[in-house]
Amino acid sequence: MKKVLSIVATVATLFAIASCNGKPSAEQVQAAAVKNATDLVEAVAANNVDNIKAALSADAAAFATLGISEEKTPELVEVYNDSYENTLEDNGIVKSAILELLKKRGIEIPVVEKPVVKAEGEAEEAPVEEVADSASKDLNVLKEAAEEAADKAIEAIGDYSAQIEKEEEVEEAPIPEAIPYIIVEEKPTFNGGNANDFTKWINSNINYPQGAQDRGAQGRVVINFKVGTDGQIKDVVLVKGVDPEIDAEALRVIKSAPAWTPGKQNGEPVEVSYTCPVVFKIQ
Repeated sequence: MKKVLSIVATVATLFAIASCNGKPSAEQVQAAAVKNATDLVEAVAANNVDNIKAALSADAAAFATLGISEEKTPELVEVYNDSYENTLEDNGIVKSAILELLKKRGIEIPVVEKPVVKAEGEAEEAPVEEVADSASKDLNVLKEAAEEAADKAIEAIGDYSAQIEKEEEVEEAPIPEAIPYIIVEEKPTFNGGNANDFTKWINSNINYPQGAQDRGAQGRVVINFKVGTDGQIKDVVLVKGVDPEIDAEALRVIKSAPAWTPGKQNGEPVEVSYTCPVVFKIQ
């Protein structure tokens, strides 16, 4: 409930910005995007399902609360999207992966369609009051949906692999594929530390390909992997690449990492999904 009230307060502030200037500045849009993304990062780090839902819902309603749209202010939409995604990437998070894993666990995140403001004539702007009224209704829908889903979310975040056994007369039902966690009671640890220690290990073991340096290739490679129930890294996948040589080196170093101590849910080892950025920068 405190998180919902925080979102409402943020919305009120953004409406005040829109009311004063007609539309927010690029700096204000960027600040809102960074805040929404940071809220999601902190919620994931704290293993707080309710706060994850609240952060994702705030992002879904962002265009309405800011009073921007693809049709009228495409440049501000681009600023928001870039700032939001870059903040998540800097913290090793891919929003689509979180949504997919939560969905597989039966946790639906309410989505507010980011509206396109229709104008009557090229010069006419839709009144800010109409946008505010629409966003207010959307937030009420989000609040109601989140409250209805709360009980289900608490149960669903438990061990998904524990299925209700159904007896068949002829053959047993197939065992469902284990779904990796992004939120667990006990996070995996690396060399006795956390994900930050893993990043330090990567930085000390990475080799910047000379060919890539000669071409001036640099940037952030994003890789997803799972820490298995035995602590071994598995299913290493390139999410966002920069350069073939750089991408291959990032994949190599992560695949070569020593085993972690696996995460646990309800006292049992479980697979945990991680998204890790590997930064290559020419000094």
